Amino acid sequence: MKGYLSLYSLLTLLLVSTSSVAQNSCAPWSQWQTFKQHFITAQGRVIDLGSKQSITTSEGQSYALFFALIANDRDTFDNVLEWTETHLAEGDLSTRLPAWQWGINQQGQEAILDSNPASDSDLWIAYTLSQAADLWQDRRYNVLAAVIAQRIMREETAHLANLGLSLLPAPAGFEYEGNITKLNPSYVPLFILQQFSQRYPHSPWQQLHDASAKMLLATSQSGVSPDWVLYQPSKGFYYDKNTPDIGSYNAIRVYLWASMMAENAPFRNELIEQFQPMLAHVVNRTNAPLTTYAQTGKADKNGPQGFNAALLPLLAINNKNETLTALQQQMMVDTSFTTTRYYDSVLYLFATSTLNKQFRIDEMGKLVPNWSSECR
Repeated sequence: MKGYLSLYSLLTLLLVSTSSVAQNSCAPWSQWQTFKQHFITAQGRVIDLGSKQSITTSEGQSYALFFALIANDRDTFDNVLEWTETHLAEGDLSTRLPAWQWGINQQGQEAILDSNPASDSDLWIAYTLSQAADLWQDRRYNVLAAVIAQRIMREETAHLANLGLSLLPAPAGFEYEGNITKLNPSYVPLFILQQFSQRYPHSPWQQLHDASAKMLLATSQSGVSPDWVLYQPSKGFYYDKNTPDIGSYNAIRVYLWASMMAENAPFRNELIEQFQPMLAHVVNRTNAPLTTYAQTGKADKNGPQGFNAALLPLLAINNKNETLTALQQQMMVDTSFTTTRYYDSVLYLFATSTLNKQFRIDEMGKLVPNWSSECR
């Protein structure tokens, strides 16, 4: 029919459009503008819309900092940083790691709901500050990044026998009697640890990087990663009824972080190869699974659109173009998640900015955004 634009044609136009945006280093990033409009307050607080207590997490704050940096949006960056420091770190990120959760308490007041820090968020905050220091030439960011990195190393790591220096999910609550430790594979993007090993060579970041890579590979031998895993030196990695081998909302990030690594980064190719069974699940069902099982490699149910988005770069790396296109078409049909679902939107921003080359991360973990210092 004349004048009718097919879904395929619309997709083609969208891909051409996003590709041209990626090549124009000063062009606005429309997906970031949507995220800001719906999830970030004018004061710099990222809100998980629809959550019972209007939740803000240090995770959300850390991701917003990263997105603001690759968007060259310094005003939002500084707002998010200031809100994080004021409300989650009692006014000073140099003296305490940010609390994990903020929201409306039982008295109906906005306050810290869980003061325990989350080490993955702390890593992302320190990393993004360190890269912002270089890109925006601000020494203050560099000093703060170094202090936070020191605190992470001091408060959120432990030497585990037969494994090495490992990242604890938080300073407290994950080390149990019997020399048992609970770990989270999605908490350790290897490129961040690699970058810190270069920036802070007198701290044992390389040890943390190597032990983390060992953990990532050892816990995904069936091709899928778990959300959580227990470790005991005498038993190695294992699961129990309270910590099953399920992979879902945490583990989906493991594949995303691997796909963001430089082609020649240490352990990148081993991880990409190991995750082939996960890719097979996506290709077979034309959807990312909601749940996987690390011990058997099996998968169950279909995940949300954010899960589909998170697997796009990995599909592209492995030339699974038919599935890649099909998932992109799904996301074009219903984009409501980009304005209503915080976590899906985060995965979408990470994945599409990676896929469209709005930034790259080099083999040493350094961030190289697709904007020029001439952009304002």
